[in-house]
Amino acid sequence: MKLRCIAGAIAIAAAVALLAVRPTLAFDASYHRESKDLPPGLASKLTTQVSDEAEPYLAKEDEKKSDGQTYVDLQPKFQYLPTSGPDGQIVVSVKLGGAEYQPVKGDSGKGKATGRLKYLVFSYALNNGKWVETTKPRWETQDLGAAAAKQMTASAARAEKRKAAIAARQAALKAAAAQAQQSVNQSGDQ
Repeated sequence: MKLRCIAGAIAIAAAVALLAVRPTLAFDASYHRESKDLPPGLASKLTTQVSDEAEPYLAKEDEKKSDGQTYVDLQPKFQYLPTSGPDGQIVVSVKLGGAEYQPVKGDSGKGKATGRLKYLVFSYALNNGKWVETTKPRWETQDLGAAAAKQMTASAARAEKRKAAIAARQAALKAAAAQAQQSVNQSGDQ
């Protein structure tokens, strides 16, 4: 009899333990991960909308550069960070970023890097097939330090030299093509 009571108590304890563990092992079908990429149609609509909204910020950074103030060299590529919002709604943070530079007087290049990366962040939610702004655009800053500033400045200088060399090469090729065309025209006239 005593053995049956102990076995019964063990069975009841095991059942209670399994019931307590069961909810943690359950699968929550209401939660699903969003894919990291937006469908092309939605991404295209969002790109158009963000491009229009980003234009004043780009113009302001160009104005700062021309006035000799510290500016952000915003790159023309958007980074999309989609997540799930309430009720499974698609919410996307769109980042437009670049390095911060201090122009150098008399230099036509980008200037001296400050070592900071700045990101302009836009937030949108998909509502009935349309992108709706959820918060006003905001700036985020990442400070990489003085060593990174030196590397960024050197990299920008190399890029400027390369760009100038490519432009000179294209001009030389264009001039050679024009001269060749002129010589063909002159030989055809004879």
